[in-house]
This record gives sequence, structure tokens and C-alpha cells, in this order.
Amino acid sequence: MKKKTIAFRFSTLAISIALGVMFLLPSLSFAAIDTIAVDVGISVFKTMPIGIVPFTEPKENIEWIEEKPHQILTRDANLSGRFEVVASDKFNLALFSRKHVKHYVTGKVTKQDGNNLRVDCYLYIAQTKDMLVGETYVVPQQELRRAMHKFFDLVIKRLWGERGVASTKLAYVSKMDGIKQVVVSDYDGYHRSQITRDTSISMMPVWMKGNAGLVYVNFKTHRPRLYFKKFGGVEQPLFPFLDQTYSPAVNPVTGELLFSSTVDGKTDLYIGNMSSGKARKFAYLKSNQTSPAWSPYATEVLFTSDRGGGPQIFVMGKDGSDMRRVTFMGRYNERASWSPEGDRIAYTSMDNGKMNIYTCALDGSDIVQLTNNAGNNEHPTWSPDGKLIAFASNRGGSYQIYIMRKDGSNVTRITNSGENTSPTWSFFYDDLD
Repeated sequence: MKKKTIAFRFSTLAISIALGVMFLLPSLSFAAIDTIAVDVGISVFKTMPIGIVPFTEPKENIEWIEEKPHQILTRDANLSGRFEVVASDKFNLALFSRKHVKHYVTGKVTKQDGNNLRVDCYLYIAQTKDMLVGETYVVPQQELRRAMHKFFDLVIKRLWGERGVASTKLAYVSKMDGIKQVVVSDYDGYHRSQITRDTSISMMPVWMKGNAGLVYVNFKTHRPRLYFKKFGGVEQPLFPFLDQTYSPAVNPVTGELLFSSTVDGKTDLYIGNMSSGKARKFAYLKSNQTSPAWSPYATEVLFTSDRGGGPQIFVMGKDGSDMRRVTFMGRYNERASWSPEGDRIAYTSMDNGKMNIYTCALDGSDIVQLTNNAGNNEHPTWSPDGKLIAFASNRGGSYQIYIMRKDGSNVTRITNSGENTSPTWSFFYDDLD
């Protein structure tokens, strides 16, 4: 086991720090707590071998604009945290038997009128070649990736009895022409679309209930203020009677918005109704509070507070009662994200001047360090199936978005250009049941 201490500094609570309202009290000293440091190259979770065989193609060549179907499925399998891919140019029972492959996927591609492709996708039992899942998609080639994502989620449903995340999306902040904008992409970084197009900074995006749109912060009034935008709609301000609003968190059950607001130099949590425009103070505490996060069933709230002298993570009931401290190790812990199972949190902590990502149980025990010696790693967000964590890291020079398994293994970079930060994972899409 590894003992760990953390040096205090100011970091990613950028808005609060800029306003000079938070975390200025002297640090306290905490007893060291044992942690588990995970090697990012080794997974401690069991995966299932799966064979992937290239799809048969028509005699006339297809000019692929992205990847071929089996390549997309291979990426989905590798990212999922559930499978070990066994690739083969053709069905090879000897190879599959040697690698303990019980199932494999393959299919067939044919050209249709215009730019459309017909893609027949199959999941087979390797030993008998019995088909378990068969789906056909007729799509323009630019929609091929999303069709393959949908099929792969069906594979996960059939083999694991659970929902997969290949059809989910990520929202994050991307610097474009020197200005931070909010963008949305498929979970694997493809098909990025720009949501905000302002000449001022946009940041801190979160998903509205039902993935209907995004809530985010913009500085167009030279103050941090909340806005929301439904997909296909226009941007609308939220709670303009409050001077400074930021750190939004959407209640997954009611759709209400929990957020931070700074008044007369003090930062408190507020709760507001986005339809009525009404908001009220959520908790009356002497300390500053920010970065709220609802539990999966909206029964409790995580938040960051300077109550202990430096930023630490606390939890309280949905009515603001029963507050208790979660993190005790180190003097700088922030931006907690609740696992979909509700039993663990992921958060950012400081290690010798570097930001790293940890998980722990709700009582602060069972601390696991997921990143180490790889630049700054911040803003963790759980996938809706609880198997993966997306985060931002500057380990490659500029900040980019990465995905790792919940044990810190299989770290995969999904953005490559510019600077990208603050990822937030969508909810499941109900139409994919």
C-alpha cells in the first residue's frame, strides 16, 4: 500500500479563484490514509474475449470516409472495458478456441442507391455458428459509425445483460480560434458538433434531463452566468437576477438545477427551476460551496467546500441536511462525480503540484488512485454504465479528452486537436431500449 500527501495550491476552480472568493483559509494537516495506486496498463476487472472478423464487401470498391465496420466495432470493444478483442481475417475456430472466444461478430456490406450502404451485422456463437443477434442498417456512409455503435450496444445487451455506452455522447469545452466553446461528440470523439458560437468564453457544460440540451456558463456579460440551449433551439439565460452563477448540476429525476452563486464575496449553492426561472438558496452554510453533483436517484448531493480550511468534498441530503465530509486525505480535493451505482465517487486531488484522479467509497474509505506521473488529470465524469471514466489531461502537452476503465486501465485519447477540457457524459438514450 502507498502512503500519500498532497501539497495545497489553487487549480481548476477557475471561476471561483478568479473571483477571489474561495479556498483562501489556512490549510489543515490530515493524517495520511492508505491508498491503492493502480498501474494504468493493467486491469483488475475481468474481460470477455470476443472475435471480430472483417465484413464482406461488394466487388466494386467502397471509398471509406472513416473506418470500416469491423474497425469501428473493434474500437467500441476496446473502449467498453468489457472485452478483449481477438481479431481474425476470417472465421478461425482454432484461433477462437485457443483464445477462449465463445462469440464473434462479423457481417456484410452492400451498396444501395445514392450514398447509402446496407450493413448486415451478426453476433455468432463461435463453436456452432448459431446466430445470437442479427441487425440490418441502411444508412448514408457518414452515419455508419452510429449504426455500428447501436449494434455494439445490442451485443453488450445480449452477452452482458446490461446497457452499453457506444451510443452515448460527451459534451466538453474546446478552444476554437482562441475562444473556449461548448461542443458535443459521440462518446469516442467522432462527429463533433459545436454548440456555442460566442466571442466570449463558454464552459462547464452539463446535460439536461433526457439529453434534451445543455446547461453551461458564459461570460458575455463579463460575469459568469448560466445559460441553457435545447438541441435545435436557441440559447436562453437562467436566473439573471443573480449576479454570478456557475457550476451547474442537473437533477436526474426532476430536471431542477443545482448551482453556485456568489453574492457579496460568499459562494453558496442554489436550486432553481429552469422552466419557471425561480431559484432559492439550497443550503445555509458558513463555508463557501461549489461543484455540486446529484446522486443517481437525486437523494443526496456532493459538493466542494472550504469548510475544512482547503477544498474538500462533502455530501448532504437532497434537502441540505445531514452534511458530512467525504475526503480527508490531503488538502486539495474537488469536482466529485457520482458513479451510476451510487457507491463510489471520482474526484480530482493534488499530488506534489500535479492533479490526479481518484475514486473512493462514500465514507472516504477504499481510496484508489487512477492516474499517476502523467501530467495533470482533471474533471472525471462517469459513463452511464459505470464502467468507464472520461477526463481531461495535458499528459501529451495540450489538454485533451481521455477515456479509461474505472480501475484506471486502458487509457485512450479520444480528441487530438486544439485544447479540450471539462468532459461530461450524457445519460442513456431512452430510444435505444
